[in-house]
Amino acid sequence: MKSIRVTQIQKYIIWLVILLLTVFSRFYLLTNKPLHFDEGINGWFVLQMKINGFYKYDPTNYHGPLYFYLLRAFTAIWGHSVEILRAVPAVFSVFSVMLFSFALIRSQAVRWSMLFFLFFSPAFLFYGRSGIHEMPFVFFQLLFALGMLRWTEKFDGTSLGLLLTGVVGMATLKETFAITLASWVVGLVFAGPAVIRQYFNFGKIKAAWSHRLTYMVVVLLISFVLLFTGFLRNWPGLFDFIKAFLPWMKTGVGETGHNKEFLYWVKVLADAEPLVLFGVGMAFVGLFTKDARLRMVSAFSLFQLFVYSWIPYKTVWCILSLVWGFYFVLALYAEKILARRDWQGYLFGSIILVGTLGSLRSDWRSVYSQPIDLNHPYIYVNSTYEMKDLQNLILQVAKDHPNLLTESVQIGMKEQWPFPWIYRSFKTHWDVCADRAVPDAWLYYCDTAGEANVESQLKEQFMKIRIMLRQQREYSVVYLKKSLFGELYTGAFQVVGPAKEKE
Repeated sequence: MKSIRVTQIQKYIIWLVILLLTVFSRFYLLTNKPLHFDEGINGWFVLQMKINGFYKYDPTNYHGPLYFYLLRAFTAIWGHSVEILRAVPAVFSVFSVMLFSFALIRSQAVRWSMLFFLFFSPAFLFYGRSGIHEMPFVFFQLLFALGMLRWTEKFDGTSLGLLLTGVVGMATLKETFAITLASWVVGLVFAGPAVIRQYFNFGKIKAAWSHRLTYMVVVLLISFVLLFTGFLRNWPGLFDFIKAFLPWMKTGVGETGHNKEFLYWVKVLADAEPLVLFGVGMAFVGLFTKDARLRMVSAFSLFQLFVYSWIPYKTVWCILSLVWGFYFVLALYAEKILARRDWQGYLFGSIILVGTLGSLRSDWRSVYSQPIDLNHPYIYVNSTYEMKDLQNLILQVAKDHPNLLTESVQIGMKEQWPFPWIYRSFKTHWDVCADRAVPDAWLYYCDTAGEANVESQLKEQFMKIRIMLRQQREYSVVYLKKSLFGELYTGAFQVVGPAKEKE
């Protein structure tokens, strides 16, 4: 009995160590990366929720309400900051890794392989530290996948609960849940008629059903209705959920500025996550194996990759929905190959080791190194370090001189995000500088076309700074009042405005 107790204690210690390492990897240097404009938009939505009392679902936004309510809860407790914007995804990144420390599927080899892959995955680490919807969405994708695999092993309420929670969670976060479900249908087709009959055996479903599962379904449906109706204050939101698919599909195939070639995802994986490419190759082999689970997961992963490749509209954070399927493929192979301890097992293990080293290099480049490598494919149209340093200086000056919050500033660029959230406490004018320059402001952000307008309004000397605020965009012009920033800003600038009178 004593040895059993010691073994259990050892298991708990190992679990706790993994949890602490996962939390550390997801939260350490959480503000290291400059704020992305999408993060600023999400923060702004939450500010509007604070004013309006609820989130009004917009079918043209292509994102469901759950993430905004979670973020609203976090900001209500801990306030508005970059850390809090990223804390919700970071928590779900931890959940996604630790999910595989529980015996939700029978194979311990598959579970621990998945935990290992997701812990080191550059996509899970990078986007698990980004204030966008992707990480919570993928967590519910994983719940659904575990439900699919568990149902092949055990016909119980837990399998059905995972499936139901997964599909409702996905639906309340992103319209791309439709692609996920369609891909699983393809996976079932490749698994074969026997597996399909097993999945839709209503006798087994009825036997697995319980009163607790009924209560769970009621709670999920009520939650769905409350989220999309703004807690009963926006009933059209339920209909907008259906309407959203038309503009979503139109955006997917239209010219949006985010269109990429068919092989874009393969190129991204080759640079950022080469181990997944090995999984892609093994998935093609997996389509022809005798293992129905492996055929199903391989077909699901490959079909999802095909759909995301075929759709012209591609933003790189969608890679997070693609990588985990191929990690599942590798985990299912690991269960078979590593146990054999022959040359195939050693070769497979060696490839996994080399691929993991490549992932570690990618992790370091995209997350922890200083400065972040803006050439890394996961860092896409991101704010620059120059912008981050400048905004921190401006916020510090405003903190030191609170009266500035009652004086005008002008954010006069055509692309203004994430500034509405960053400068939320300022008295801000949003007129484009090229159309109108606000007089007597102490700070101007402008496109180069607005320089003449601003400089004609200056009544004292300003520091004129040319700066790239966002990756892969044109330079902007920032004007800082010299009397406030003259001794604080250390970068290159040009003095403009009326010449200082001689005493």
